[in-house]
Amino acid sequence: MNNNINRESILAAANNLRWEVGENLHDTLMESIYENATTISRKVVIYPEKKPAFSIDRILDKILTSKYLGFPIMFLILGIVFWITIEGANVPSGLIATLLVDSLHPILKSFTSSFMPWWLSGVLIDGAYLAMAWVVSVMLPPMAIFFPIY
Repeated sequence: MNNNINRESILAAANNLRWEVGENLHDTLMESIYENATTISRKVVIYPEKKPAFSIDRILDKILTSKYLGFPIMFLILGIVFWITIEGANVPSGLIATLLVDSLHPILKSFTSSFMPWWLSGVLIDGAYLAMAWVVSVMLPPMAIFFPIY
């Protein structure tokens, strides 16, 4: 019984609200959507009779994407990025190699020789550690420079 009363009150409220909103709710919604679309398109679309406003990005876009200058300029920029990477990574690579290979390797070698067999020390320190230290010292600085720039 309570469900019937509740259902009837909901249907009556919906019927009253339907007449308050009006019959053309969907038309009003569609008009507002098309009005928003028109506003957006007027801001974005460039009409031929209107001269576009001056902006530096349009000039750069025409130059950098032009038929004859686009690829040479992009290759020049890529070359500059490579040059900065190679020149900039030289000093940090040397510092990391000095720290990991020249300074830390003899300390680790003498420390592990006191309690490890020679073959295990050779595999772990002379093999795995030196390979890891060399890769880190050679690869880390160029990657740290190249990826943020590119």
